[in-house]
Amino acid sequence: MKTGLDRHFPTGNQIYMKRNLMFKLALTFLASGAIAFAGQLITFDDLATSSYMPITNGYAGFNWTNVWVANSVYLGDGYLSGTVSSPNVAFNGFGADASFSVASGTFTLTSAYITSVNGANITVKGYNSSTLVYNKAYPVNDAGPSLVTFDYNDITEVYITGGKFAIDNMTINGTVPVGGLTITLSGANVVLTWPTNATSLTLQSTTNLVSPVVWAGVSPAPVVANGQNTVTNAFSGTQQYFRLSQ
Repeated sequence: MKTGLDRHFPTGNQIYMKRNLMFKLALTFLASGAIAFAGQLITFDDLATSSYMPITNGYAGFNWTNVWVANSVYLGDGYLSGTVSSPNVAFNGFGADASFSVASGTFTLTSAYITSVNGANITVKGYNSSTLVYNKAYPVNDAGPSLVTFDYNDITEVYITGGKFAIDNMTINGTVPVGGLTITLSGANVVLTWPTNATSLTLQSTTNLVSPVVWAGVSPAPVVANGQNTVTNAFSGTQQYFRLSQ
């Protein structure tokens, strides 16, 4: 059976950034009145492909090196079993080292689902500029995806080694990379902002990421405030996921 680069990898690129904002009403979950705020969930499912391709710089606000994405239909068993949300999964091309980084600012690598394709453990390093801050090996297997909690804080780059692997549904927190979607709270409102030079992008939302995901435009239309496209909505008890889509 063919696996890896023999018959898998996407073409075409969609500029997009997905931000996962999960919130519940205070009376439902948090007596203090605070809300639960999660970070950017990167599922790779918004990258349009019928096969496989390397992820290009700018996707989700990051620069990508040897990180590929593929439609699960074209993957071998190890990659297919590593798919958490359909249709896509990311992986390291040719089993070589892979990395992703921000051009400015820092971020937190919170967690990701990782599956070994050739039975090897992986080592994940976190850098702040040229300084190695985190360096840890993780035992993952090929039976299915393992949820790995990293909590690598205040980093600018993630570097992964250790053989062929699949990675999916990665959660990023912290500073939003330049050009991305920012979500903040203001009283009882959720405020979403993004650069005005992103003229081809539309703000969309959905209530879940179960395939097939149905995205819809968000109202009201954005207004420009402090040089940023801005949409303000009152939050409810409904779970919401937001993205900028071309």
